[in-house]
Amino acid sequence: MQARINKYAQRGMTFIEGVAVAAVLFILLVVLWPRSVGAPANAKRINCLSQLKAIGLSFRMWSNDNGDKFPWQVPVATNGTLEFAESPEVFRHFLAISNELSSTKVLACASDTEISRVSDFVKLNNAHLSYFVGLEANEAFPQTILSGDRNILGGTVTTNSLVRFDSQSPAHWGTELHNRQGNIGLSDGSALQFTDNSLRKQIEAALLSTNVGALRFSIPKPN
Repeated sequence: MQARINKYAQRGMTFIEGVAVAAVLFILLVVLWPRSVGAPANAKRINCLSQLKAIGLSFRMWSNDNGDKFPWQVPVATNGTLEFAESPEVFRHFLAISNELSSTKVLACASDTEISRVSDFVKLNNAHLSYFVGLEANEAFPQTILSGDRNILGGTVTTNSLVRFDSQSPAHWGTELHNRQGNIGLSDGSALQFTDNSLRKQIEAALLSTNVGALRFSIPKPN
């Protein structure tokens, strides 16, 4: 005896069912597409954050061996960079921690298309840096800013090419690295992502904790 074939099991998809499936696929596409497009940029920013943590750790290791001071607070005669503290040669502060860093790779953000990369500290200069240093950084004040993305804007440029930020000169991010957002490394070794608003709040917190009139950032210019 032949088995009976269920005609309902054999029938094709109806028009209404097809429309429903198409609608579900469209919704999934709308939800997932922005995430897939933004994934590379997010990955680069997270990698940049990790690099700032490595830089912060290296500065702190150097500080622990030098009286709890950062390179720009120690004379050149004792391997610091004090004489270059207000110099536009930002790279010298990173050269001071070359033994702690061990590699130049962490000094270049993957999103930074305006700089070139080098594999040897001997060749390092501002054209290979994605990050600034904060000259008011102090391990005793964890809220002070140690380093951060070089696309920070605002402030007042001094005659020595430093940029001073105070409560009257709000900071904001440029588009070069992370599309009007950025990363900051703090003096306690942590690194965080910042919007324009949270960046300004962090600068205010640093100003209050150190009781100084302005924060001086030594920002490298690639060109």
